[in-house]
Amino acid sequence: MLSPFQKEKLEFYFRFFDTKGNNFLEYNNIGEFGEKIFKFTKWSPTSTAAQEFGEVHETFYEVLKEKAGEYYDDKVTLSEWLALWEAIIPGCMSMMNCPIWLRLLPRSLFRIIDRKEDNVIDEEELRDFYIELVNLQPDEAKKIAKKGYEEMTDYGRYPLNLEGYEQIFSNFLFGRTPYGPGRYIFGCFEHRVESTKFKLIQNAPDMEEKAKQRQDSGRAGMGHTGTRRPSLTKKKSQK
Repeated sequence: MLSPFQKEKLEFYFRFFDTKGNNFLEYNNIGEFGEKIFKFTKWSPTSTAAQEFGEVHETFYEVLKEKAGEYYDDKVTLSEWLALWEAIIPGCMSMMNCPIWLRLLPRSLFRIIDRKEDNVIDEEELRDFYIELVNLQPDEAKKIAKKGYEEMTDYGRYPLNLEGYEQIFSNFLFGRTPYGPGRYIFGCFEHRVESTKFKLIQNAPDMEEKAKQRQDSGRAGMGHTGTRRPSLTKKKSQK
């Protein structure tokens, strides 16, 4: 079952595609959404990037139609959209476990944001995406892009390349609370962090036993293990 925050994120994702703002998706949205994207990216409609974009999103729409099944009437409603994700997300522990069509969505979004086409997203590109496609106000977009870029890259320790972006998009889909860099995929969920008390959703297996073993060895709270990518949990503020 989707958490309230997952539903909020996925509803925003729905409205990202809903170019007409009429609370449902239809085939015409693909063309209108494409025009909006091509204006942002400066892609020619006949370019390889534009054609790949079209193929990914046409396939995505076909999946939406298929999942709607007998209820499909040339439109996909928000409730049908949420039902699709509620059926898919529990069976996916990571993007690698997801269907191919789903794994292509973050790759497409990465290419859209990477307007410099240097295979990394920088803070400026993230800010421009927030302003032009997410419709944040410039001052707010600049502030959130800076904070988001720091968290997405672990304060510059890692480049925001495709591999990292896919992991962060995974956190956007699967993260049940407002904590983690996935909330910066669209940059408009900071209010949830400020208003939501942090709590642990589920203990990891044998967590208490492992903690006791660390305490017994005198190393509790003092070790630091490096990771390939930034943590997907909220960082503690420095005092």
